[in-house]
This record gives sequence, C-alpha cells and structure tokens, in this order.
Amino acid sequence: MTGDQVIEGYLDQLATVLPGPPRARDDVMAELRGGLLDAADAHRRAGLPAAAAATAAVCEFGDPRQIAAAFRPELTARHARRLAVTLVATGVPVGLLWVYAVQASHPGLARAPLWKWAAAPPIPLALAALAVAVLAALGTVAVTGRLTRWLPDHPGAAAASAAIGGYGSAVADVAIFALLAHQLAVAPAGLAPLPVAAAAVASLGRLALARRTARRCLAARAALT
Repeated sequence: MTGDQVIEGYLDQLATVLPGPPRARDDVMAELRGGLLDAADAHRRAGLPAAAAATAAVCEFGDPRQIAAAFRPELTARHARRLAVTLVATGVPVGLLWVYAVQASHPGLARAPLWKWAAAPPIPLALAALAVAVLAALGTVAVTGRLTRWLPDHPGAAAASAAIGGYGSAVADVAIFALLAHQLAVAPAGLAPLPVAAAAVASLGRLALARRTARRCLAARAALT
C-alpha cells in the first residue's frame, strides 16, 4: 500500500464510527486528515519511506474508535445547537404562515383579539408545545454558545434539551394538523387553499426535520454514556 492509501484507509475506518451532523463531521475529518499528513511528512523527513511514514503517523493517532469517542462530545453539542438554531429560525416563518392562512380563511378573525380564537382546541396544546420547544431551543443555543466559557460542559444535557425542543415542535405541528383535519371534515369550503397549503407544506417539512434530528440527538446522548 502507498502512503496515501494507508492514510485514506484509516480515515475511512474513522468515518464509519464518527457521529454527528455531516458538516461537523467533515470539519473534523479535514482536521484529522491534515494532522495525519503533517505527521507523515515529519516521518518522511526523518528518513522513513512514504508507506512506513504513513503507517507510523496512523499508529501515533491510535484506534479510530478512541478518536471518535474523543470527538463525540463536541460533535454532539454541535448537532444539538444546529437543531436548536433550525427550530428557532423556522418557528417564526411557519407560525406566520399559519396565522395568515387562518385569517385568509376567516377574514373576520383578523380584527378579533388573539385570545378570542386561540382558545379553540387543539390550539392551546399547540401553543403549549411550541412554548416548550422555543424555550428548550433557546436554552440549547445558549449553553452551546459563549456561555460554555463559564458553564460546565454537558453535551448530553444540550442534546436532551435539543431533543425536547424538536419533539415539542413536532407536537405543535401535529396539533395544528389535527385542527386542519377537523376543519376539512366540517367546512372545507371555508379554507383558503393556497395559504393553507403553503403553511401545511412548511409545517410538514419542519415536523419531519424536527423528529429526525431529535432522534439523532437522543442517540448521540445515549452514545456518550
């Protein structure tokens, strides 16, 4: 095997056990590749052949599973932060789309106070779940940002908080879809097709994303123990 093959084979083994979101994993893999190449160059300058230099560099780095375990807390925290930021960034647009859809379907509600029509079930459940999701997401963003300089490093707690935010967001979307299904069964003609469809598509996309990434956060948290 050539030196490049030795290094790439080692990186392939590491990639199979390294957790985390693709972008974060790519950053770590690029960092490790650079470190391996530098180490191999140092061994070549010391007089070793290319293949032997690459093998020596790989041996210095150690077992890929141990390397993956060392990076797991960092990648878990980055994954949790990514989910939280996504939830916060998508929450306002999706909520505004639903508000516009409701007002387009029932113009009279545009002049009514929020509490007059927000009490219709299952809207209270959706609002409660949304509040939990927002608080959990904001908390995750806070504890994985600059606050890490003063707070203890607990990537498992960040992953759990992000998962709570993801599932809270999913519950809110499911509650809204339940209300939409009820309206379709009772008075489908009263719904504004385009605004409702746009809001439903956006909410469905966020629901799928939130559930999938929340599960990954819980899986990453379990791997830390």
